[in-house]
Amino acid sequence: MTMLSSAPSSSAPPAGFSDPVQQSQASFRALLDAMARPGRIASIAGDIGRPDGVTQALAAAALTLCDLDTPVWLGPGFDTPALKNWLRFHTGAPVVAQAGAAQFALLNAGQPLPNLENFAQGSDEAPEKGATLLIQVATLQGKTAMQWRGPGIKDGVAMPPCGLPMAFWQQRAALSAAFPRGLDLYLCCSTDLIGLPRSTAITFATEA
Repeated sequence: MTMLSSAPSSSAPPAGFSDPVQQSQASFRALLDAMARPGRIASIAGDIGRPDGVTQALAAAALTLCDLDTPVWLGPGFDTPALKNWLRFHTGAPVVAQAGAAQFALLNAGQPLPNLENFAQGSDEAPEKGATLLIQVATLQGKTAMQWRGPGIKDGVAMPPCGLPMAFWQQRAALSAAFPRGLDLYLCCSTDLIGLPRSTAITFATEA
């Protein structure tokens, strides 16, 4: 959850939530709803001060989910002093150097993405130790490339690649065999986001 900062100064990072209590609660509900209903778009409202290049949806997710006890890894394009300082200032989350040590990872789909095997997958006894990836993408629309099926999806939902390479989706699909181990994902675009829990299985249009 968002850690309230002290009085702002001229050198402080961007302000984060303009209304920390109300916005963090609303963002938490949106994140829960998105994860409970994979493939359904949830929206983040309200002004959020954030570093350049970071969307409102990803900023809200990071402010809401990260705290002193959640190590964060920043992928290529996000591993910048501005984002590190903003994240530490508002959440207190430690930024780690190794992807496998992170509980949350902030990734930019416009940059090279690490292999998903690099992140903590949890274990059969403690699946909750698997990482959650917050991925900023350019779009949540496009031509159908796959079907998502699982809890929270009535029959199946047709999904586009959302600006991510098909190699990424093939890696994610392969992780389903290890359930309950795996990764949870949020795809963040502008003010919108989609949740993809580890319980969701993926098949591709060519397999139908």
